[in-house]
Amino acid sequence: MMNTISLKTAPEVKRVVTAAFPSYKKHSAFLSVFNGGVGINSFWDGGSRDEFAVVELATGHRKVLPTRTHPYFDVAVRGLTNTETQDIEVDHVGNITLKHLPEGFALVSAGTFCGKPATAHVWVNAANMTKLLPEVR
Repeated sequence: MMNTISLKTAPEVKRVVTAAFPSYKKHSAFLSVFNGGVGINSFWDGGSRDEFAVVELATGHRKVLPTRTHPYFDVAVRGLTNTETQDIEVDHVGNITLKHLPEGFALVSAGTFCGKPATAHVWVNAANMTKLLPEVR
């Protein structure tokens, strides 16, 4: 379930989004419980590109994920298909999927949609949802 959140009324969500993307200027974001299976490829396609960062909720430290992970040109050609770890899965054509997000961390997506800034999407572990935004379940 995805909730649209006003960042003006949810300072904890705003803190996570701006930690991930300091130049984020929009007034809202999406918030979801991480249930696994989020595609994290980042590449330009038709004026759009998703960018991802992982933010540690306690400290606000971020780790930006690579922005050049086109399924074919950057993943499959390098022979990185059909691989899997506890947290990441790469399918036969190079699509990278995040399978596990530990408690205490958030996955944040933003970037560009049709040439304009995209609305951020924050995924958190179910255990962190009530800590981040008590009224959303």
